[in-house]
Amino acid sequence: MKSIKEHLMFILPLMAMLVGVEFILIFNRVTSSYEEKLKNDYAILVVSKGKLTTPMLRSYSDKVDSVEAMDRDNIVKEVTSGIQDAGMVAFLKGLPYFYRVHLTEYVSLDKLKEIKNSIKKANGVLNVEIFGESYHSKHTMFRLVKTILNIFIVMLFIVSIFLVIKQMEVWQLAHKSRMKIMEIFGAPMMLRSGILFKIAFIDAIIATILNIIIFLYFKSSWAHKSDIDFIRNNQDLLINVSDYFIMFFTAIVIVLISVFFVAFKSSEVPEG
Repeated sequence: MKSIKEHLMFILPLMAMLVGVEFILIFNRVTSSYEEKLKNDYAILVVSKGKLTTPMLRSYSDKVDSVEAMDRDNIVKEVTSGIQDAGMVAFLKGLPYFYRVHLTEYVSLDKLKEIKNSIKKANGVLNVEIFGESYHSKHTMFRLVKTILNIFIVMLFIVSIFLVIKQMEVWQLAHKSRMKIMEIFGAPMMLRSGILFKIAFIDAIIATILNIIIFLYFKSSWAHKSDIDFIRNNQDLLINVSDYFIMFFTAIVIVLISVFFVAFKSSEVPEG
């Protein structure tokens, strides 16, 4: 029972760190995909006296992806609906051209304002509307969520690594006699610590497998029933095969760092 408890004291903090790594991977995929969706849905409205083209506006800002002309005839029909005065109809037909300008990426509000000012310099442009308030609220939300997640994961990592190292020190004490005998026979420090790496390596595999099972469950069960349409419709953004290798590699790196830290720490302590 004591042995199981000791292994759990190592596996659980390691799992917590791997959960943090997976959250970062998932969050980056989800935010990238959602930003792509926002970028595609978002457009700058440009009013111009003459016709505009993508190369023309791109010469003013390299963030311009495409220029979409709004149907002028439909706008005239909507505005002149019910108007019988021929002079008024003729006047309204002299309306300027309207365009939707799509960007290559989801940028900050400051950059958006720079793009607006650049487009305004284009010949014939009368007005540029960026809908800044709505855009800024979504962009700020993204940055806030990302900052909070990063702070949480960093704190989780710090606490978990201390727990992992502490458990490694417990195992070192348990195998102190064996390691002392190997030292007497001249075994190098890392060879003496081989037993620690062996135990930790097995626990790292267990922690990785358990994490994979948990995330696969959420992907197949929770995400499928989620009330968040974006998550439900983009389950492929959750855990994938490449994440398995990233988690395992991370677990091994954490194990190596812990073993090296404990081994070097113990080698610096003078014998009493």
